[in-house]
Amino acid sequence: MELRHLRYFVAVAEELHYGRAAQRLHVAQPGLSQQIKAFERELGAELFARNRRGVALTEAGAALLPAAQDVLARADAAVELVRRHGRGEAGRLTVSLTRSAPGGPVTALVDGFRAAHPAVELRLTSGFTALHEQRLRERAVDAAIVRPPIDQGDGLAVLEIGAEAIVAAVRGDDPLARKRRLRTADVAGRPLVWWPREHGPGMWDRMLDQVFGEGVRPPVAHWEPEEERMLHAVAQGHGITFVTEGKADTLHIPGVVVRRFADPVPTVPIALAWHRDNRSPALRRLVAHAREMVAENRD
Repeated sequence: MELRHLRYFVAVAEELHYGRAAQRLHVAQPGLSQQIKAFERELGAELFARNRRGVALTEAGAALLPAAQDVLARADAAVELVRRHGRGEAGRLTVSLTRSAPGGPVTALVDGFRAAHPAVELRLTSGFTALHEQRLRERAVDAAIVRPPIDQGDGLAVLEIGAEAIVAAVRGDDPLARKRRLRTADVAGRPLVWWPREHGPGMWDRMLDQVFGEGVRPPVAHWEPEEERMLHAVAQGHGITFVTEGKADTLHIPGVVVRRFADPVPTVPIALAWHRDNRSPALRRLVAHAREMVAENRD
């Protein structure tokens, strides 16, 4: 049994007229009649009773019609599903987010893509930029949110999607807490609570360059692995630290206040990274969506 025979049968059964069915199928009427007869021979039963006024379903034809319609609907749905996957309108993507960017352009990208492509399943993980680079090269994720610059060797591609302001976190009783805006001179020489460079060399260097000046590396008084512990260390009096404004908005540690810098405000970029050899149509859709978002923000 071939699907085309079912399509021919259903068309005639629904139209109850060979001429209209042939027009609907865009085939010649004699050929359609021959195909129906061949189908009946294959099944060993007559599907239509023919008379001068047209055709009518036999008992066998009436029994076959709902099953044939169901088979065709399922076949059409399967074809459309494959086509949607091929166009990137459906599928699955694993995207790893950087923990330092909980909102802003990252949330806009993820939420916007989900709204535009609801049939694409986004599986989100998190980590730091160096780990994301490794995961991309190992093909463990399809895309990642990173803090550039990163090593684009081995076929990695990067698209900056925005930038975030750097802010200072200080104890509430620190004299800096009384200032509305800070300058480099205000934070120079202060004990620094900081994080390991190997977690994201590009962001590590960029933040210190932006706050203190290019190449200036103040001594670190206290090391912590991530932002929340850094702010707790600030509350305990180990020094001051710097985080992105978006991250600061999600962390409210008692005894710690956040202060912005005066113009020019130091910033760090945020970017979408992927492997150029990844042929996923859904990934192409994600990258295209990111490019459109960037273009809209520029306008």
